Amino acid sequence: MLKKSILFAMASLLILSAAAAFAAEVSKLPEIPGWENGRLRTTELGALSGFKGTWLERTYRTGGGAPLRAIWVDGAGAKDWDVNEISGNNGEIWGGETSEKVTVAGHKAMLEYRPVVGYSLIVKVGKDGVLTLESQVATKEALTEAAETLIKNMK
Repeated sequence: MLKKSILFAMASLLILSAAAAFAAEVSKLPEIPGWENGRLRTTELGALSGFKGTWLERTYRTGGGAPLRAIWVDGAGAKDWDVNEISGNNGEIWGGETSEKVTVAGHKAMLEYRPVVGYSLIVKVGKDGVLTLESQVATKEALTEAAETLIKNMK
């Protein structure tokens, strides 16, 4: 009887820890009321030395109709990322590329534009996380507003 109780307790702890991990993941790319919210995809980042972080991805369509792809990365790689000191235009690969440092919801960010792929907005959120939003058709204003909405809804 004691063995069954111990097994039950261990199984319960495993289920609760999995539920807590899922809840933490959902809170980084939450469902936003009034938006179309795609399925949350989760990838654990690891190496031979162990767990290194998490990659979360979800597609959204804002209330204004702008489609975007959101990516959240946390852990070892993301904590060292910072906004580049360089802003510029007319990159060497495609031509017509631009990048500029911006602030989104009080966080340092980099807004990049490439004529073929559209806008990317990369925001350093807290110490360990980086939020990236990408869209081929959204304006930089729509992407910035979407990032602000996601950051406000993160827990």
